[in-house]
Amino acid sequence: MHRKDLREFYKEAVREWRENYKKALGEWKERFRKWKDQAKDEISKGSLPPLPPMPSVPPIPQLTLPGVRSNVVASRISDEDLKLIDMLIEAGLFKTRSEAVAYLVNEGIKARQDIIEKVSSALEEIRRIRRQAEKKVEKLRVELGLVKTGSGEAEWTCPQCRRDLSNLPDDIKVCPYCGAGLSK
Repeated sequence: MHRKDLREFYKEAVREWRENYKKALGEWKERFRKWKDQAKDEISKGSLPPLPPMPSVPPIPQLTLPGVRSNVVASRISDEDLKLIDMLIEAGLFKTRSEAVAYLVNEGIKARQDIIEKVSSALEEIRRIRRQAEKKVEKLRVELGLVKTGSGEAEWTCPQCRRDLSNLPDDIKVCPYCGAGLSK
């Protein structure tokens, strides 16, 4: 990747982070405005409601360059496999064990794409069933009176951090607050 491309990549990541930060801050300002209105009523009664929680600032996105290996995975391998990896290095095909293992993992994934596709399909079905079950549980919670209808409950929340995502575009793939993968 050229220096100019790297600079543009970085600028885009920072721009995206800034937008997410502004969005989180805007949400908190709205919660604070509602708190102020509520506080006026509560003060006249002699109490004060707790302040709304501060927004969780979205992390600055990881700058993962396309085609660059940036993840570390620890793995135990047999002595025989290690000897073969060291042989590839000694022959000059790779400079490091890391390069050799990364190459072999990538080739293994390519070779077993049929399994990857089956697992991906099964996982999508599991996620669909999970979403249906979550909707049924939420409906049951309403029926039991554990949650009031129209109480401002979020229609779409992050499965990881439980933040309200209902005001965000439907096509987002990652939670802007915690970085968890999403499916709607």
